[in-house]
Amino acid sequence: MKNIYIAIFALFFLSSCSKSEQNSSTVERKKTPSTEVSQVQEPIKLKNSKGEEVSVVYFAEGDAVAVKIQKTGAKEEKLSAKTSNENGNPIFTNQNFMWEMTQEGKAGKLTDKDGNSSEYK
Repeated sequence: MKNIYIAIFALFFLSSCSKSEQNSSTVERKKTPSTEVSQVQEPIKLKNSKGEEVSVVYFAEGDAVAVKIQKTGAKEEKLSAKTSNENGNPIFTNQNFMWEMTQEGKAGKLTDKDGNSSEYK
């Protein structure tokens, strides 16, 4: 009878330990969203009809896609994917610019905060 009580106690002890470990790891993942930058692609140089050049770099930021855009003579801007266009391509934005990816990342449309847009190919 004593052995049965020890076996039942050990079973409850082991099952309670495994449950709390699963819960704590799940909570831990939710608290720390990943903003790790990875899978950085090579810069793509694109030009618009006026001859202005822009450098575009796509990369992963945690679970999301982001882009770094640098116009010639201007500072680099980091834009995060917010939505997608009718073709399913992502639209990246920050407070200054919006980049709409076209042609599977080989071109795009850059719009500034004043609404001036330019197509880059």
